[in-house]
Amino acid sequence: MFTYTSLQKSGFRFSPDDPQMVHDDRLRGIIRFGPYRRIAINAPRLAFVFPEGYRDAANSLYLALRNGIGAFKGLPSVFKIALEKDQVMAVTGFTLRNRHDHHDCAQRYRDAIQAWVQANKQTPDLFINLHPRSMAWDEASAYAATKAALLKEGLLSQNVTFDLIQNSTQFEWAVANIALGLFVKLGGIPWAVNRPNAESDIVIGMGRSESQDPKTRDRDRVIAFTTCLQSNGIYQFANFGRACDAHGDYLKELERTLQLTLTRAQALRPQPRTLTLHFPKDFSREERELCQQTVAAARTSFQRIEFVKITEEERFFAIDDESPDEVPRRGTCIRLNKTDYLLYTEGSEERQPWANRPPSAVHIRHFTDQPTDLPTRDVVGQVFDLSLSNWRAFNARGFPVSIYYSELISRILRKADLSEIQGDHIADRLWFL
Repeated sequence: MFTYTSLQKSGFRFSPDDPQMVHDDRLRGIIRFGPYRRIAINAPRLAFVFPEGYRDAANSLYLALRNGIGAFKGLPSVFKIALEKDQVMAVTGFTLRNRHDHHDCAQRYRDAIQAWVQANKQTPDLFINLHPRSMAWDEASAYAATKAALLKEGLLSQNVTFDLIQNSTQFEWAVANIALGLFVKLGGIPWAVNRPNAESDIVIGMGRSESQDPKTRDRDRVIAFTTCLQSNGIYQFANFGRACDAHGDYLKELERTLQLTLTRAQALRPQPRTLTLHFPKDFSREERELCQQTVAAARTSFQRIEFVKITEEERFFAIDDESPDEVPRRGTCIRLNKTDYLLYTEGSEERQPWANRPPSAVHIRHFTDQPTDLPTRDVVGQVFDLSLSNWRAFNARGFPVSIYYSELISRILRKADLSEIQGDHIADRLWFL
């Protein structure tokens, strides 16, 4: 016999000052109220990168972003970002010899961008890379190496495929998400979950990225990193450790990286209330205990410190007899034992985001010797709210961003070591979306 509770979905806030600017829908809310925080740059410079023969596709994307398409009314109207012709630059003049040769295409894009920056002696605020579908970014694609190479030089980018632009139906729906990606990479905050005490509740997502030698498949380096967020989903920063090839060195870097994150988090919030560390599935007991020991020194700075492991659940599933499709409603939380919970972050009332896959459910393990009702309810509720905070798309998958963002970062770190980048302009931005 299991017991369950139903967590209520928090609304989304679109102002840090006005508590009335709340809506239960991300897109409708931002259209009505505007973004939670606008970008600091009045007129960002955007460079459209495309090979010869694709200028029409670049123009189509520019016009859709500027004037809107479908339900999306354009960057100036929705996100309050000016977008005129004098802000836009074209990086072109190169060709793709074979669009299916990932390595060759990646090199050509990278060379074109680097040559343009050197020739023009200026760096746009963001590069928009238009590329064939065969180059779509994923863990195994050589195009990921291009993105990583740009990041190592401090260059932010957004990728859009020609195939998407040429598919009028998909393009009409996708432009709003493309604009959202541009907005957050430029430093804006689209929305926050309407959660009490959010600014004083800090969440640190722990992460590790391993890369392998392509010939031997042996691990040749590992990088520790962290992400820091408020419990309402507002992203603060990331810290990256140095790449290590020895396990002992990695553990030292893990400890050092977490200490730096704690110091910076405390500086951002002089009187933080709670601190919660979220561990991903592949974190070992050794790594977790090292993190717990590292955080112990900061106990006097917080009213409460919690440790939670969050994994995507495949072993358990629930059936709701009262639902037509027997899928539980979003926010259904089932207590499995003293410290473990199954939480549905997607549910029967919103089928569209998970129509082609099972709805997301996460396994939450609360590491505590003396679990009490209040802290546990806060811990589970915090995970639920962070599952509503994904800024990758308006209809993004319901998965807590403390773990999801770490997964995205881990993929890119397999291609590049970002610890050598000077300054915080990358660490403070959501370059990985």
